[in-house]
Amino acid sequence: MKLWKIVTLSLVTAILTIVTACSGSSNNGAKPVNQAGNVSKDNQQQPALLEENIELTFANWISTEDATKDAYNQLVEGFENAHPNIKIKSLGIPFNEYKDQVLIASTGGNTPDVLMANQSFTPAFGNANIVQPLETILGGDIIDDILPSSKAGVTFNGKVIAMPWAPHPNALFWNKTLFAKAGLDPNAPPKTWDELLKYAEAVAALKQDDKGNPIYGIGEANKTGAYTGQMLLRLTLSHGGKFVDDQGKLIVNQGSALVESLQYLRDIANKNVAPVGAEIKDLRAMFGTGSLGMLVDGDFGRNTFRTTSGKGEVFDKEWGVTTVPVGATGRSETVFTEHQLLISSSTKHAEAAAEFVKYLVSKDAMILYHKLNGVMSSRASVASLPELNEDDYAKVFNEQMKTASPFPTGNPAFEQAMKETSNLTVLATTTSEDIPAIIAKILPKLQELYAAK
Repeated sequence: MKLWKIVTLSLVTAILTIVTACSGSSNNGAKPVNQAGNVSKDNQQQPALLEENIELTFANWISTEDATKDAYNQLVEGFENAHPNIKIKSLGIPFNEYKDQVLIASTGGNTPDVLMANQSFTPAFGNANIVQPLETILGGDIIDDILPSSKAGVTFNGKVIAMPWAPHPNALFWNKTLFAKAGLDPNAPPKTWDELLKYAEAVAALKQDDKGNPIYGIGEANKTGAYTGQMLLRLTLSHGGKFVDDQGKLIVNQGSALVESLQYLRDIANKNVAPVGAEIKDLRAMFGTGSLGMLVDGDFGRNTFRTTSGKGEVFDKEWGVTTVPVGATGRSETVFTEHQLLISSSTKHAEAAAEFVKYLVSKDAMILYHKLNGVMSSRASVASLPELNEDDYAKVFNEQMKTASPFPTGNPAFEQAMKETSNLTVLATTTSEDIPAIIAKILPKLQELYAAK
């Protein structure tokens, strides 16, 4: 009972903090929106507002994480130097609490002026009607510059409601030191799915390091949570699955691709090739400390691993990155877990908010963000810049983006469905229950979720 009281008090405190921090935005300042979803012309803000001193609240999680807080601070500093009348007030919320806290604040009429989101959060924010369409406020030059795969993921009911920021395609990282110890060529990563399995087993055969810590060949998220569900979908692509059919309809049951993906997860768990009960933050820490041979992760991996290893840039010599090995489709199949930017429908400072979003996706800002964290851009003109293709690391992720698929996030039930999907992975890796039986148990819940939306 005492624990429950502590948790409840913590949640109430967090909510009050958000409400206080967001006081600069209020439904009292909301502009009437017509049926087409656009701000009524009579209520559009005048350019003169940009001459006033303005404070924008920016809800995000990157200011709370060691690997990205420096980039966040430099980006905000760059914007404020260019716009001395606009100050950014950070509303930093840990990722695992982010969506719920933003929705709670918004229910109370305190939506932040600008919101960071990912492909799972955006549908929920759009469905709650707390964000506004961006075509008019950002302008055609920026909207038309969005890569087609990214634009599809932020278009709802024919309107772009989020600006893609960093696409984060997932590629394969491998530990060269562990490869060498396992008798593998440290400079030759797997190119096919069969090679990936073979190499993972070879690294896992090392069993432990000189300190007695276990060594695993590859890491796959297998703890209950939306991210684990998303990574299972990633695996189905490599095994020949699809997210949507030729008519654009969501495919909930991936058939043999789902069976084979779950069998792969069971096999590497049973053989101690992969750790069981791990979420992505655990796997990143293991890779950074040299106890994981391979990991599929995003383009921010370089900075994350430098931090978790404690070795900084010196650690770069111990690992490499390549495109995901070719699977059943004959090409490198993967996904991108995109970070996006949204503008509140109730902000009093829509034009200033638009200026901030434009800056964050601009050439200069993205070059800085790429330099500090290795992220790529979702804008075609920026992604092709020499500064974002300056080394093999950047070239791998730009190449990987060509075959990366967006998640089917158009349905607002997507995130909850991914949490439910993760139970497939958990059951496959922790029980001996027949895999088709596991699918038969979970599939109706997924179908019900999507049908209800």
